[in-house]
Amino acid sequence: MYKIYVGNKSINEGRYKWTPSRSQRIEFAQKMNNEPEFATDYYKGKEVRAQKRREDSRFDYSTAGGEYVPTKYQYDFTMSYDGDLTSDQENAFNMVRQGFIYNDKIYHDYIHIVNKLIRENQY
Repeated sequence: MYKIYVGNKSINEGRYKWTPSRSQRIEFAQKMNNEPEFATDYYKGKEVRAQKRREDSRFDYSTAGGEYVPTKYQYDFTMSYDGDLTSDQENAFNMVRQGFIYNDKIYHDYIHIVNKLIRENQY
């Protein structure tokens, strides 16, 4: 694979890739900030396009991400956290504790939930 630059624009593998100019980027950002209906329509359209790509894809989303053994840091956080938890968060805490104690791999979504709470609480 090679990359050729024309001015400040790059040509990838022989194809020209369009990028918005500075003024177009500024105009888009202002429109997103000032017009909430434009922003919601933009994000809805983006989600529809993503859903279409997922339907046509042969990628197995149910097994993506894998399984990991929780770290001691995550385990310590689950043991010391004293805030309110939703049922999903409580389930994730239990899975992280069990995974760390028994050195078992757990599904990555549980680890994401715990890591999100760690970031929110600056543990």
